Amino acid sequence: MLLAIVWLLAAAACTKTDDAWDTAVRIDTPDAYASFLERHPKSEYAEQARTRRDALIDERDWKTARRENTPSAYAKYLTAHPEGVWSELAARRKKELTPADETSLETLATPVPTSTDVTTVPPIESVTPKRLLQLGAFASEPSARKGWARLQSSFVELATLSPSISVDSKKGSTLHRLRVTVDSDEEADQLCAVLLRGGAECIKLDEP
Repeated sequence: MLLAIVWLLAAAACTKTDDAWDTAVRIDTPDAYASFLERHPKSEYAEQARTRRDALIDERDWKTARRENTPSAYAKYLTAHPEGVWSELAARRKKELTPADETSLETLATPVPTSTDVTTVPPIESVTPKRLLQLGAFASEPSARKGWARLQSSFVELATLSPSISVDSKKGSTLHRLRVTVDSDEEADQLCAVLLRGGAECIKLDEP
């Protein structure tokens, strides 16, 4: 009888935890997962809850940074997420948006080695292959340019990129393919992820 009672209590506890987890997944916000972890820190879903909470916070802070699109906004994101999903892109955007005079001051503030005893060999620069992305296909060049304008107004990640339009004629029909080139395969993956989540088209092509 005692074993039956213990079993029933354990089953009830599991059911309660499962219900709380289902609620957190349905709401799908950092606060929902934080609340679940506070009430069920040793649950079998605890690790999933932490991972999803951190991912949502990363995504939320990145959206804030790219919406503000300022060096300080990207710096704030990097401080909170030094190894975040968007950390490399945030660092690049911060550098691109930092005024030239500020960059010069930073350069001047950097100490210059004075010793002449050791010959410094310049590092060999690695060449990272660029990646070509297709963002849409249009019936005419004006339509392709309008499509680019719409994309730039919706996605700040495209602000520093320049489009190219490739004309492809097949079987009497002509398509104007809207494309951009990015610096690395990793940046291509990140940019496509943003565009696809926002309902846009993004196809990785071979190297330009």
